[in-house]
Amino acid sequence: MEFDEYVVDLNADCKCGCMSSNRFHKIYRFPNGYGASVVNNPHSGTYGREGYRAMLLKFSGPEEYSVEELPGFGTDVVDCATWDDAVETLGRVKSL
Repeated sequence: MEFDEYVVDLNADCKCGCMSSNRFHKIYRFPNGYGASVVNNPHSGTYGREGYRAMLLKFSGPEEYSVEELPGFGTDVVDCATWDDAVETLGRVKSL
């Protein structure tokens, strides 16, 4: 899969419930200190059953991060209708 070399295993003890029902959840950390937590089928009354949600991250250490609005995004969460949209978002974060 795209960007697999940037996946970090920080969700082994995830508290958000994203791993229930065999949902996709990966956290990506790029060399520029930015990253994203990508989940499929987010729990949201306004979001459809398909798609992905990318929470944008700024890392302050190997396993420490915060959700932040990153330059050029105007938000700290990006809803993606398809995996290709999620890959495009990850590419934008990586290129910052």
